[in-house]
Amino acid sequence: MNRPLIFIGAFAVAAAVSAWVLVTHHAQAPESLHALAAPAPVSAPALVTPALPPPMVAEDTAPAPAPAVTNATVPTVAVRKPKSAKVKTAKAPIQDPEAREALSLVGADPDAEAYWWGAINDPTLPAEERQDLIEDLNEDGLSDPKHPAPEDMPLIANRIQLLEEMAPYAMDQVNADAFQEAHKDLVNLLNGVPVK
Repeated sequence: MNRPLIFIGAFAVAAAVSAWVLVTHHAQAPESLHALAAPAPVSAPALVTPALPPPMVAEDTAPAPAPAVTNATVPTVAVRKPKSAKVKTAKAPIQDPEAREALSLVGADPDAEAYWWGAINDPTLPAEERQDLIEDLNEDGLSDPKHPAPEDMPLIANRIQLLEEMAPYAMDQVNADAFQEAHKDLVNLLNGVPVK
């Protein structure tokens, strides 16, 4: 008998037996076939985590249904600014730059004082510019507005006297308030208290 034929015959018989075993075995236990086909997973080391207490649940905490909101029911909320907070906006350009120059000489030069007095009583100047022309008496013309030098003291005293004379003739409430503010700051400077 030929050896290759014996080998082929034996292979055919083995294949037939294997197919029969697989078919009958798969019909009986399909899970075990998959277990043989797939390698067993490598288990990771078990991590021990502390047990957490169950979350606390309040009884009867069903959320209330949200009310229907329409344009008619939306409340309007007015936002109020704190009184002490000053909103910084871009300042309008100075309309009377000569008055700013005269301001630095108020208390030392009568001609500068006259021009400055005319400017702060000019109703065509914006109120903010007039206010600055008065309140900045504690800065303009001084060697150091935070810590004035001894030579600044006569100028500060002259400005205080000038404000006391002019205050009763303030053109409007803006000027009156600015006179008060400038007077307070100049008195503080004269007493060695820096302006904040």
